[in-house]
Amino acid sequence: MGPAKKRHITASLSIPAEVQCEYAGVPQGEYYTDLEKMIFVCQTYPERFAEATGYRPACTYAPPVPAYEGVAALGGDLIFPADHQPMIRNQGRVLVTPEQVDALQVPDPWQNARFRQHVAWWHELQERFPGQAGGSLAGQEGPITTAGLLRGQEFFMDCLLDPPRAHRLLDICTETFIRWHRASDEVTGTTHTTVGIADDYAGMIRPSMWPEFVLPYYERIIAALGPQGCHMHTELVRREHLPLLRGLPLRSINFSEDQYLQPEDVFELLPGVPFSWHILTVAEMQQGTPDSIRRRFHEIVAAGVDDVRCELTVNTPPENVRAFLVVARELGELR
Repeated sequence: MGPAKKRHITASLSIPAEVQCEYAGVPQGEYYTDLEKMIFVCQTYPERFAEATGYRPACTYAPPVPAYEGVAALGGDLIFPADHQPMIRNQGRVLVTPEQVDALQVPDPWQNARFRQHVAWWHELQERFPGQAGGSLAGQEGPITTAGLLRGQEFFMDCLLDPPRAHRLLDICTETFIRWHRASDEVTGTTHTTVGIADDYAGMIRPSMWPEFVLPYYERIIAALGPQGCHMHTELVRREHLPLLRGLPLRSINFSEDQYLQPEDVFELLPGVPFSWHILTVAEMQQGTPDSIRRRFHEIVAAGVDDVRCELTVNTPPENVRAFLVVARELGELR
């Protein structure tokens, strides 16, 4: 028997807008609503982050498109607090009555003021920073999450007590997802063969109901936008959900902060599907120590995971970030 093949360990560090703004000293509300402030953040935070951690992020100029564009286009009141990520002011209360669901229509992105603003910003960034500008203009949560943000707990009750109405809402959320992605690709000249679906609320629907209320909508999105498969993000699924995902053409899956799973669950129930595992944003990266982060990184790799990730939040100690970076380079490749 020959020597065991050495595993290729990769690691990646996600630095969201809230952390970029923290290092640049710009309120998040201004980042999302003032193009010049967004540009200032892009130009300022990489150097300051490098000074603190030893790692210099790449600079890409992209319109600041939050993930709630679909919810906003369907009636959500999207607001931009000074020191918080964008949110829906009337989350779960956009569609209060069944009659409001019945009256809802699929919006046209080209008739949507926010989409047109992002298009204008995209073109301006392309002109000012050729070769450095990019980004998607879609801004869509998955269909189950969008339905939950619009109707709150009543959506989940509809799945049980009024399935036709739940399906109507899911049809609209799915078609909105598809239209916004297609419009974004039209602007950016992008041709996708795969699609990303981020749908945390899907785990709130019990597995026995997935074949009716979840999987058909994923299949529609994949057929329309990702004929070669999808990259899935979900944070609330349980072991019992995992076998249901086998029927999808999964290219990868990211469980992020899922509290209900361990790596061995995924190896057992989704064999052969590439997946990553996160060092937790708050409990481990923000509230941990360099020693605890190093230990946790090694634990994840020892569990068989080849792709380790972390997403930062504000007030994460730079020494904790440095610890993640050091062990990532010791064990493999930092992407």
